[in-house]
Amino acid sequence: MSLTKLGSSLITTLLVVIVLTGCDEAVTETFFEEEVSFQTEDSSIAGTLAVPDGEGPFPAAIILVGSGPFDCNGDVDAAAIEAAKAAGVPVIAVSSTYRDIAYGLSEEGIITLRYDKRGIGNSTGEKGDYPQSSTRDLTAAIAFLKEHPSVDRERVALVGHSIGGLWALRAAAEDPEIAALCLMATPAQPFSEVIVEQIEGLLTLQGANETYIASVVSQQRALYDQIRSGALDLTTVPEPMRSELEFLTAIMDVAGADYAGEIDSPVLILQGDKDLFTVIPEEAQLLNDAFIAGGNEAVELIVFPDLDHMFRPTPGQPGLDLYYQDRGPIPSAVVETIVDWMVSTIG
Repeated sequence: MSLTKLGSSLITTLLVVIVLTGCDEAVTETFFEEEVSFQTEDSSIAGTLAVPDGEGPFPAAIILVGSGPFDCNGDVDAAAIEAAKAAGVPVIAVSSTYRDIAYGLSEEGIITLRYDKRGIGNSTGEKGDYPQSSTRDLTAAIAFLKEHPSVDRERVALVGHSIGGLWALRAAAEDPEIAALCLMATPAQPFSEVIVEQIEGLLTLQGANETYIASVVSQQRALYDQIRSGALDLTTVPEPMRSELEFLTAIMDVAGADYAGEIDSPVLILQGDKDLFTVIPEEAQLLNDAFIAGGNEAVELIVFPDLDHMFRPTPGQPGLDLYYQDRGPIPSAVVETIVDWMVSTIG
């Protein structure tokens, strides 16, 4: 197995294909959902806005998806699914995590906006998981939401999952008007170290011995040194490895803890204790400590037992094979925790 492919593919997505449901218009007894779009300097971003019944103004939350070709619901883009099927890649069954969170919040009087990353669904543009483009799109999303006549501009929160939590942290560090943050399985250390944790966790689960794991980690760190020193000329690397290395170069030194120290808003950190090869539980504690070290004491950390990176039930030993099993939607306890905290914080 290529070390570079192992490391960089893990940071983009451990879940390759998920059943698509899309972002459909819907009307419920408590909120109305509609398709919307907003512009950035180089792309058009498509999303879904859920507005509670009533006059408002309402508090609002933007839900940010994790890495990979996920749409605004948390399912994989249709084009990615077709490509995977053509390549004979098995389809992973996971329900719509971000849609479920949005519904839970909007049912309790909070406007929600969730959007397809650039290059996904009806959103245009490229490099949807890159730091600069992702935070630029989020800034546009915040501005778009604040212009809505039913939104209370002083009560706008962010809910970010995995790498989406990093973009939420970056935005909140730059914008003190962000009222609250909910961070789900979001790393604290530089992504280069998170990748090492991923490698160690995955190889351990595969039964590799300590000597082999140490060798793989050493070679991964050597790759970092080559990138940082400029010794590796990416123009000489063939695709798709070049794109993977370009993404690694862009993300490797991004650290959630660096932004945490700049944020004074209330924060809820959620983590599954069986998330052992994507964002290990210790990352959540490090993130919590970074907020406190920066003087923010309005931080709450909740670790859910027997839940993995996608916050799905994992009663036994975690493993990639579980992602190919339909384990149902995100547990109601997770959604209720987010909703209750948001209502008490910005409601």
